[in-house]
Amino acid sequence: MYGFKMIAASVIALTAFIGCSAKAPTTGDYMRMHAADEKAMGSDQKQLAKNWDHGSALKKSGEKLVKHGEELVKSGDKDMMTGRNEIEQGNKDIIEGTKLAEESERMFHEKYPDLKLDLK
Repeated sequence: MYGFKMIAASVIALTAFIGCSAKAPTTGDYMRMHAADEKAMGSDQKQLAKNWDHGSALKKSGEKLVKHGEELVKSGDKDMMTGRNEIEQGNKDIIEGTKLAEESERMFHEKYPDLKLDLK
């Protein structure tokens, strides 16, 4: 965009300069105008190419981030499932262990009523 503004400004300035002079523009004047336009276009084209390179690099970087993020989510989902299964199994083990311990203590008291289990 800066390049096009520069072209427009140079064309306006040259037109004003030519308009103020009494003689018609020479071939050299046209060559200079063309050179100024080409210089501005070249500068603009270089900026566009630079922007394209940067955009292309961002795109590649973004694709890598998305792929890695998807892998992390997939891994996280697997970890969450494993965690849920472990919690569920842990709760089952706690319930079963509590029942077994209480049943063992009850049976001990029934079979050996004179023996105490606490060390007081």
